[in-house]
Amino acid sequence: MELTAISEAVPSVKWQQRFTTLWPRYRAWYLRDALDARPSFAECRGALRTHMPELLPVFEQLSALSGEDEIAWRFLSQYRPPSVITGCSIAVAPTAEPILVRNYDFTPSFFEGTVLLSRWVGHHGRVVATSEALSGVLDGMNEAGLVVALTFGGRQAHGDGFGIPILLRYVLECCATTAEAVSALRRLPCAMVQNVLILDRSGDYVVVYLSPDRETIVRRLPITTNHQCAVEWPEAARFNQTLQRAAALESLLTAPGTSVKAFVEAFHRPPLYRTDYLEGLGTLYTAIYYAAQGTLEYLWPGRPAWAQSFDIFEESARALPV
Repeated sequence: MELTAISEAVPSVKWQQRFTTLWPRYRAWYLRDALDARPSFAECRGALRTHMPELLPVFEQLSALSGEDEIAWRFLSQYRPPSVITGCSIAVAPTAEPILVRNYDFTPSFFEGTVLLSRWVGHHGRVVATSEALSGVLDGMNEAGLVVALTFGGRQAHGDGFGIPILLRYVLECCATTAEAVSALRRLPCAMVQNVLILDRSGDYVVVYLSPDRETIVRRLPITTNHQCAVEWPEAARFNQTLQRAAALESLLTAPGTSVKAFVEAFHRPPLYRTDYLEGLGTLYTAIYYAAQGTLEYLWPGRPAWAQSFDIFEESARALPV
């Protein structure tokens, strides 16, 4: 398993190559509940046109590059997708400089593994992001200095709306500040229960709790794990240790004089760092976003940092620790 970095301003040959490699795996997931469970192409395109029209030209490009496969077109819209459950820990570092740190915990065999530097819409410059579902974002940053990252929100509710990765893609393409991102997420329907931590260049941060069956909640918190206002799925909470991870993050934030180095190192120790990959939930990477600098580092224990930025972007790959 690798994390592969590619630079391509608009979707073209490089994106198409990733699609060709990854589509069989994504197709099996998308059809997990049979095709009848997924919305029609007309519904998918209509939902994008209604809620995120800025992404429609890109959607048309992606669809053309994916070939004569209407199932792929429907998948790329990320409208009413199958459910996905992840782990993940995210925090804003207790420093004057706006820095977001996240661990992504997931199943290695279903990780896309793409770092993409692009400018699909470009209202606020380029976007560098860890890609998901070939059209979405797990975590990322735009040239305005807006950073976003997602986690699972701790309930199994599933409804009408979009997968969270394409909502984060929209936010990075069309928003410049935390306030603008919150305004966008309040109006965009989310298909699952998700948490999003948002940080901008000024240092303004919030956590947004999204649900398909409840009102959106916005809280000024510097951390999020895998529950919202309370634990509502105890079995999952015990498995993913959401409360223990939240407590560890809170302890780091309240400890006097915590340096960035010490803060990040804690993400490579239990309970924040997990190695139970065979059980389906291991830490695949740690990402550090420096919002004011426009730089990003991927980290793994015992390895040099893999730095990327808008100014210097390295097209290469790094092996995952699995």
